[in-house]
Amino acid sequence: MSSIRLPPPASLLSGPLLSILSGCALLAWSVPARAAAGDGDQDDDAQSRARATDAGAAVEAGAFLPWATPARTDTQRALAFVQGGYDSARRGSLFQATAEVGLFDRVALRGGSTYLGPSGTLRPDFAVRVDALRQERHGLDLSASVGYEAQGFNLTPAVTARLAASRLLGATRLLASAAYGTGTTQGERFGDLRLAGLRRVTRDLHLGLDSRMRIDLERDQHEPPGEAEWEVDAGPVASYALGRFVVSASAGATALKYRLVPGQHLGLISMMGAGAVF
Repeated sequence: MSSIRLPPPASLLSGPLLSILSGCALLAWSVPARAAAGDGDQDDDAQSRARATDAGAAVEAGAFLPWATPARTDTQRALAFVQGGYDSARRGSLFQATAEVGLFDRVALRGGSTYLGPSGTLRPDFAVRVDALRQERHGLDLSASVGYEAQGFNLTPAVTARLAASRLLGATRLLASAAYGTGTTQGERFGDLRLAGLRRVTRDLHLGLDSRMRIDLERDQHEPPGEAEWEVDAGPVASYALGRFVVSASAGATALKYRLVPGQHLGLISMMGAGAVF
């Protein structure tokens, strides 16, 4: 049995990750209160701020899912989320840390860092997201984001544009997002599709299914070593809110096909996470 290799603990608490988390925490507490006068979203914003210290609303919005992208950011002023696990198809450990802070009305900054084993380093990423539509007024939550990944799906630095949509139907939220990424070198391109469903079982417990599919869209013979042709991850997820804190667990199946290499790699993927809203 292959041993699980994690990056040194010191590297997880230093460099870009520490800067991102510290900066987001400072921004969260320095965001000024919104003016009393406003448009028709004023009541919705007031209710959202009243729930800012309760992680349940953020969980329900999909903010703490392992893969799916939430389509609204008004359930908290800021959040932090870390998760780690193991992917047997890649035979390596996984680690991801994310922090998000609301900058202005409907605008949020998201940053983090990702480690993908069995050999790798922490790779930072960040994105700016704008909430374009809200279900209370338009019948659908819709957000658009643009971001940068130090290591995209094609293993090169990439700029990614994403649209995310969601809708709450009773106690069930459905989420979908699609993204297009373009590498800053070698003409690399990839597509990204994520689907999820999350149901509120109790006020604090949410259960659901989450999935992600990524595919290489650039098919020449000059590929970065170890680049994947496509990857699919899917499985159940559970999240439990404890006041402003959240714990989560997910497990499922994963499939991976490397470029210019015959055969596919099938396996299991499992992750556990913890987070908080501010």
